[in-house]
Parts: sequence; structure tokens; C-alpha cells
Amino acid sequence: MTKKNMQTKNIKRTDEVKQTGGIKVTDRNTHRKITNDRTKHETYQANLKRVVAESVLTSIGAGFSVATITVFWNSIGMDQSKIGFVQMMYTIVVLLLDIPMGYVADRFNRKILNIIGDIGVGITFAFYALSKNMYMAILAESLLAIFTAMTNGVDSAILKSTACSIDSTGKLFEKTNAKMHTLRYVMLLIVTVIGGFVAKYSIRLTIALSFVPYFIGGLIAIRIEDFGEKADAKGNIASGMFSTMKEVLKDSKTRVYMMCYILGKEVTHANIWLFTPMLIDMGVPTEMLCIGWILNQIMQIVGGKVGEIKMVNCKKISKRFAIPMIIQFSWLILVICHTNIVTIWLFSMNGFVRGLADAALVTPLQFSVDEKIQTSVMSMASTGARLVYIPMVYFANRQGNIEHVEGLKLVVAVFLPVCVIAYFLLRKIERGKSVSNNSSNDDVTESISKKIDLERCA
Repeated sequence: MTKKNMQTKNIKRTDEVKQTGGIKVTDRNTHRKITNDRTKHETYQANLKRVVAESVLTSIGAGFSVATITVFWNSIGMDQSKIGFVQMMYTIVVLLLDIPMGYVADRFNRKILNIIGDIGVGITFAFYALSKNMYMAILAESLLAIFTAMTNGVDSAILKSTACSIDSTGKLFEKTNAKMHTLRYVMLLIVTVIGGFVAKYSIRLTIALSFVPYFIGGLIAIRIEDFGEKADAKGNIASGMFSTMKEVLKDSKTRVYMMCYILGKEVTHANIWLFTPMLIDMGVPTEMLCIGWILNQIMQIVGGKVGEIKMVNCKKISKRFAIPMIIQFSWLILVICHTNIVTIWLFSMNGFVRGLADAALVTPLQFSVDEKIQTSVMSMASTGARLVYIPMVYFANRQGNIEHVEGLKLVVAVFLPVCVIAYFLLRKIERGKSVSNNSSNDDVTESISKKIDLERCA
């Protein structure tokens, strides 16, 4: 080989090293593979950002009118019984459609249902703002329920598949999920304040404003790609759906994780409607009532941030569950025993616990099931949460009609024993693995996490 040919060859090799970021490659196929891997990584990263943005936008829309919607209902001739009937219609439709829509999304196309659901909710809010009587409100609530059922759980499924395509250990998914919930709380606080100012001029406009984030979220959803696998076609839709439900519920760990997710979600939900009347009982001026709700939302942000930093790094699921539950029941019992103008502000801890639970309890549930049925399991969990919430909010507020503290007592009496049972079930899962592997609980939990990561994210 001549000297000139050797120099030319060395120059080509140097160029190849530069083009591959300092990595020495020996052929064009290797170079092409590295380039393709980089392109895929960038695609996944961009998709992850879109999923987070779309999920946040479509979770804050209703925040514009949440504080003033009752005034709007009263303005179109609806009393408390009619308001209850309208909300019941929404709940019934969601309960009927949530699981079927989740299965349809997993089996056919998550992306299409997400787009239709987001844009549909936005358009329905614009229609809702034009309602003139209870019947138009019923139609609007029913449409909201249909479109909400379409998109429920889809964000979580796509978020997991995208994050795990980048990081197969699942750590990125947990961190991104926690950050997303914190961002939701921040944005919800902002839109609630904006809605309060807008309501001074037009309550209908606060409802119509909900169209904006949902519509933008729908447009972003068009550019979101679903990298997850589709559910297996098992007969017709009905038989496939029931087969999927059976598959989810037959696994003992999944049942326990779903139970913990539902408890973490609803232990802070049923008693929130007692907050305002208890503040009034304590002599808090009407103009200061909003401070209580703002404080509650700020504590959600704090709880979400603490969950993002601390809870997602806690490998024992039993600890993730126990910590927020201990905080929740501690302040509830303290308020029940000593209800006064000082302790009543501990109600803001309700928001802190909600932030912790959202960051810590949903990811174990998603890791415990196959990637193909992610939307289905989240729809089942959402339905289970509503089935708990409906009777609890009714009876807690019914007890609260006698005395508001009685409503809090009912929440403790129902949830505390069930949460204790759930905790010991989690410990049983951890101890069971420890016995079979002859290792410490910490090592076992780590091995379980790695096993789930490899099975569900690889």
C-alpha cells in the first residue's frame, strides 16, 4: 500500500470517529446503527415531553370554573337536588364506559381515542357554557363523561411505554410521573386563581375557558406516538374486555397495588367537601375561605415535590403506602379530638398527602401488569376509585349534616382498618419473596423491582 493511500485511509477513519461522537467504528453498518439509535433516543425524548404537556393541559381545564360552577348551576335554575342528579348522570356514564373504552384503546388505537377525547372534552365545555337549563347541563355532563372515558388512562400508558423505551429500568418513568403530577398542581393553582378573577365578569366565560387547554392538548396529542404494544385480540370486544379484567385481577400483587392506589386516592377525596363548612363553623370570614383552598393546593405542590425527591427512590412499596397514610390519619384524628380555629388549618395536610400518594402509588400498579393492557388497568383502577368515592362522599356528608366532625369520624372508621390490611398485604408480598430467596427485605424488594423492570419495560 502506498503512502498516499494510507494517508487517505487514516483521514476517512478520523472523519468516522468525529461523526460518531468520538466512538471508533469499523464499518458503515456500525455507524448507521449508532446514528439510528441517536435518532430513536431523540424521538422518544421529544415524545415524552409532548405526553407530559398534553397530560398536564388536559388535567387542569376544569380548574377555571371549579370554584364557581355551583353559582352557574344556581343561575340556570338548579337547586342542590338537581345538581346532585346532574353529577350522578356524569358518574353513571363514566362508570359504564371507563373500562370498555380502556380496553378498546389497548386493543385498537390509544392515540386516536386520546385525540378524540381531548378535543371532545374541550368542545363540550364550550357547549356547557351556553347551557340555559338542567337538560342542557345533563347533556353536557354526559358528553363530558363519554369523552373523558375515551382518554382516561391513555396518558399513563403512553408515558410508561415512552419512558421505558428510553430507560428500561423504569426509573425515568417514575421520576417523570412524579414531576408531571407536581406540574399539574402548579398549573391547577394558576388556572383556579385566573378563573376566580374572570368570574367577576362572567361565570359562563370561566366554563368556556376550559376549552382552551383541552383543545391545545388535543392538538399536541396528534403529534404523540404510541410505542406500546397492542392488546391481543381475544374474540369480540366484550369477551376480550372480560378476559383482560380477569387477567389483571388474578394476580395477587396487582390486586394489592390497585387496592393501595384506590385507598391513596380516595382517603383524601371524600372528606374534602367538609372543609368549607368546618371553616365557617370555626368563624373564618367568608372572604378568607379561599385562602384555605389555596393553601390546600399549595400543599399538593409541596407533597408532589417531596414525593418526586423522596418517595420514588423508596424501593419498599409498603413504605410508600404507609408514610402518606400515617400523615393523613394523624391530622384527621387530631382535628377530630381538638377542633378549633388553629387545628382546622391542618386540613391543608389533605393536599400534602394527595401529592405524596399520586407520586408514589400509581407506578407500582403499572409495573405489575403487561404493557399491552396499561390503559385497561388504569381504567379499572379509576372505576374502583369512583365506586369507593360515591358512597363515601354521600355518607360522610350525610353524617356531616348532623355535625361536621362526624363526617371525619366516618372517614377514619372506614378507611383506617382497610389501610392497615392493605399495609400488611404489602408486607406479606415482600416477606414472601424474602423467604423464597433467602435474602433481606431490602435485597428482595430490589430484586422484585428489577424483575418487574425487565419484564415490563425491556
